[in-house]
Amino acid sequence: MAYIGLLLIAISVLIVAIYLSLLLTKSSNLLLTVMGTVKGVEAELDKSIEQLYGTLNETEQLATDVQVKLAATTPLFSSIENIGRSSQYLSEEINKRTRQFEEDGSLPGTEKFVQAIQYGEFGVQVYDSWQRGKKSLKNT
Repeated sequence: MAYIGLLLIAISVLIVAIYLSLLLTKSSNLLLTVMGTVKGVEAELDKSIEQLYGTLNETEQLATDVQVKLAATTPLFSSIENIGRSSQYLSEEINKRTRQFEEDGSLPGTEKFVQAIQYGEFGVQVYDSWQRGKKSLKNT
């Protein structure tokens, strides 16, 4: 009977060895598959990193370009601001002169200006009268 017990122990050890062999083979295949997947992911990650560096370089170039263009437009906006201030000062001065003229109709230099306008109106009336006279002579 001792031999039968020994035979059963040997068969059990053989079954455990076969089971461990199958387990190790499957584990080895699994590790090979995982290694292939990791290599694929690593290759994709390398490509992604290269694309990321390219995108960062393009973004840096765009940011530099935008900064240069903004720096170029700063004098334009400063000029527009100066034009606005000048027009505001001009408008204030015109309003001041208008109020001053309304309060005091005899500002220095306005008499000659008013006389020039009156002479101009007189000249226009004389010219119109002359044209009417010329037309009436042609019609008769």
